[in-house]
Amino acid sequence: SDQNFQIRPVNLDLSVLFVDIIDCLERQFKAKSLQIKTDIPNDLPHVYADPDRVRQLLLNLLDNAAKYTPVGGTIDISALHRTTQTIQVTICDSGPGIPKENQERIFEDQFRLKRDEETEGYGIGLSLCQRIVRAHYGQIWVDSSLGQGSSFHFTLPVISRYS
Repeated sequence: SDQNFQIRPVNLDLSVLFVDIIDCLERQFKAKSLQIKTDIPNDLPHVYADPDRVRQLLLNLLDNAAKYTPVGGTIDISALHRTTQTIQVTICDSGPGIPKENQERIFEDQFRLKRDEETEGYGIGLSLCQRIVRAHYGQIWVDSSLGQGSSFHFTLPVISRYS
């Protein structure tokens, strides 16, 4: 349950973490000739978040994006300072998209889309992502239309001057 889901938040610079994670996944991206486009402002405020959990979250979302984006496709990664309290991160793939009726359910434990029954994975990726984001009092959601790819968004708290 979320009660015993421990996080150890610190002052975290997301832009540094992004570089590190994109580096980690570079072989996977190259293997499918994927274009990775990033739009991460230099003055992005730091967040108050658990580096290991956020790393897990980003690896999971980017790994999914790479899995579903066709060879030669594009993955867009962007971050913006949305409100004084939050940063929004968006990861867009150019994959098959997710049917409307499943967009809420993909964050449930072990829920797998029909198309994924052949693909490896345990169906825990997105429910874990949701637990990580919620443990940081953030939100996670998806915008997707069939044949148009998917955009996963999540928010994290900006570090305040007082914490």
